[in-house]
Amino acid sequence: MTHLNSHDVSLIALPLFHSFGQSVQMNAVAASGGSMVLLPRFDAEAAMRAMTDHSVTVFCGVPTMYIALLNLDWQGPDLAVSLRLGVSGGAAMPVAVLRAFEQRYGVVILEGYGLSETSPVATFNHFDTKRVPGSVGVAIAGTEVGIMDEQGQLLGTDEVGEIVVRGHNVMKGYWHKPE
Repeated sequence: MTHLNSHDVSLIALPLFHSFGQSVQMNAVAASGGSMVLLPRFDAEAAMRAMTDHSVTVFCGVPTMYIALLNLDWQGPDLAVSLRLGVSGGAAMPVAVLRAFEQRYGVVILEGYGLSETSPVATFNHFDTKRVPGSVGVAIAGTEVGIMDEQGQLLGTDEVGEIVVRGHNVMKGYWHKPE
């Protein structure tokens, strides 16, 4: 998905009690044999200092984190020296923020969509497919994504409805709440 490897160093500033911080980031880094730099809570200056001090190559965050880093008056070393990948989720990334961050730091930001119930990714932009800034990419392998109306009928392109996801990664249901 993100082509992580054992040489990657990932700043982890997302809460590890949430699926984005734990599964998307911590577990992916551990599985790749990479290294982690942990921050107990996100602060733009502390994050930038940790990323430059530890030559961080991967940063995962929500759009407000990217905005805070862009707005930081940073006088230290250039983050663009080591950073190679950004991952965004948790909310829609404004295209202007995505482009500004990518231009300033020479890095690609891959956007995704998911929720705890999809363990946690449903769609993602990939390095090897055409990326559309402002989109959350395509369904991950083994997953189907669609839009349904209130009657449970799949809708076509440009129709408004509810996002539905089916796949091996989707939980079976809530404990004692079959509805």
